[in-house]
Amino acid sequence: MKVLCVGEMMVDLLVHPVPDIVFDNDADVVGEIAIKSGGDANNNAIDMAKLGNEVYLVTLAGRDILADHCLNIAREAGVCVDYVRRSTAADQTKSLILINEKGDRHFLQHLGTSAEFCFEDIDLSLLDKVDFLQIGGAFHLSRFDGEGSAKLLKLAREKGVTTCMDVTKDRSGKWTAIAPCYPHLDYFLPSIEQASCIAGTEDERKIADYFLDRGVGTVAIKLGGRGCYCKNREQAFYCGRYEVPVAETTGAGDAFVSGFLTELGHGGSLEDCVRFATATSAHAVQAFGATAGVPDYKTVRRFIDAHAPLEIRAD
Repeated sequence: MKVLCVGEMMVDLLVHPVPDIVFDNDADVVGEIAIKSGGDANNNAIDMAKLGNEVYLVTLAGRDILADHCLNIAREAGVCVDYVRRSTAADQTKSLILINEKGDRHFLQHLGTSAEFCFEDIDLSLLDKVDFLQIGGAFHLSRFDGEGSAKLLKLAREKGVTTCMDVTKDRSGKWTAIAPCYPHLDYFLPSIEQASCIAGTEDERKIADYFLDRGVGTVAIKLGGRGCYCKNREQAFYCGRYEVPVAETTGAGDAFVSGFLTELGHGGSLEDCVRFATATSAHAVQAFGATAGVPDYKTVRRFIDAHAPLEIRAD
């Protein structure tokens, strides 16, 4: 499968385990401070390359050395970064992720290149090379969200490319920016935290209907510890999750999306795609870092075969 991942790339600075912090000019010793790469589109690209896909990443890289670090990580994973443009004005987007002993997280972020990225940064010739378009990092990309992303999705659909989107937190709290995208989305895979804010309800059934009524083809809502809920015009079902040891959950949702699209490219049914997505996410949470735990396709497949089938419960 050939995939174009468009959207946010950032540097993740992971600190763990973090004690309760008091600003008293003293110092605490932590187990690790690691410099890794992150950002939804970047995570999707790396995960899908590790799962065996041919992947192109389009984002805006910063003018600083940390941007080089992110691009090198993606390149080493097998992602094509030849179409990534570099900013001459902004540093790379950064996220300081504080993780406590329970795996709970708090994020401190610098917008950097995410605030600059726009439709004009995309080489549209890539739409002739790929089967799937995945947009990641929506709501963090103020110059691309809305009309820019909708325009790209529409062009992709016109060329026969299957379209998909995931979202992150809307810092403005308005949650309306991506409304023009819905009619051009074959798949929409948000987490319940964001989806409930967009739809104005915490009922996943009503949330799914909200997006379907606005033109989305299939909705899969990630429910955290409850698994996920998936619905389109033909079917609706819940899927459970795997019980695995959790190091931390950064990138779990991105791994779900990557696994879903990978299995879709293998011709899997909707149930197959959700099961494979859940298994991919189960690997992601067992390691520190957004993409560190995601293995190759055969390893995920062996994991599925070695465990009892996840419960699929029709709604």
